[in-house]
Amino acid sequence: MTRLFTNGRVSRSKIGRLIFPLFFFALWPAWDKPADALPKPVAKVNGMILTEIDLEEALNEIMPAGVFHGGFSSKKRAKYRPQAFENMIEKELFFQEALKKGLKVDEEVIKTERDRTVKRFGDEKKFQAALKEAGLTDEQYQEKLKKKQLVKRLITVEVENKAQATEEEIKDYYQRNEQKFMRPEARRLTHILIHVKPEATAEERKLKRARAQEVIDKINAGGDMSALAWDYSEGPYRVKGGDMGLVHRGRLYPDLEKEVFQLEPGRLSGIIETIHGYHIVRVNEVKPPEQLSLGDVHDKIRKELTGKNEKQIREALADKLKAEARIEIY
Repeated sequence: MTRLFTNGRVSRSKIGRLIFPLFFFALWPAWDKPADALPKPVAKVNGMILTEIDLEEALNEIMPAGVFHGGFSSKKRAKYRPQAFENMIEKELFFQEALKKGLKVDEEVIKTERDRTVKRFGDEKKFQAALKEAGLTDEQYQEKLKKKQLVKRLITVEVENKAQATEEEIKDYYQRNEQKFMRPEARRLTHILIHVKPEATAEERKLKRARAQEVIDKINAGGDMSALAWDYSEGPYRVKGGDMGLVHRGRLYPDLEKEVFQLEPGRLSGIIETIHGYHIVRVNEVKPPEQLSLGDVHDKIRKELTGKNEKQIREALADKLKAEARIEIY
């Protein structure tokens, strides 16, 4: 297999800007080496040498986005290296397995990917200049794309296609976990908030509480709560006349939820105090807990089970290939 990197010292900041759209050079490492120095080997997998550049590429794939803006020190970056090293080895093993199985890539996919990258750079001339600065030929870049696509192809064939949850598995999971699929009690609420700043003085709080009591008095005297919400509320639902819609348990602040879920339908709360200020709530409707049907949660279960299957199958495949491989670590 042709190695996909050549010699050359490259400006980190410039390549970081230019090559970021390319999957293979999210951030070029700072090489304090002569221009003719070869990248340092870090491992050999079935005779294939992997270098520090391969490791950096794997590291860039798992690092938080902030690293691309210099937000992580080399020490913080280093803690991700063991994981990146494992990913690098696994990727190489998957690539070699794809070749053994005779998997092919669609040349049109490679062409489309290359064209997309050229478009990101602006034109062919700028793209070629970026490749040259990175020490890559166009052919090497396309080989890199092919390797990426072959790994994806192997994962599709050997992992994703085999991991799809069956209808029987989905039904069995639902029956064994019915209690997990209960829609909790919900209440349709109208809400008014008289906001109080955390640093408010006792006098300011007293005035705010009096304002909240004024609202309650107007509602009890027959005032329209939706209109009053527009006039008085300082909460996010003011523009909807205080209408919060259906709210399930667990969606409100504990102090507020405790009071609201004790009210009977049609009842207006008193003044409820939280860290945000004084709340006034009316319960318009109560919907009791409801058992969701298999149809309601079918897709959710399928996705969950398929995800678990993919993880298990991929790990088993990686373990098998590692056990059969000749891996040397430098």
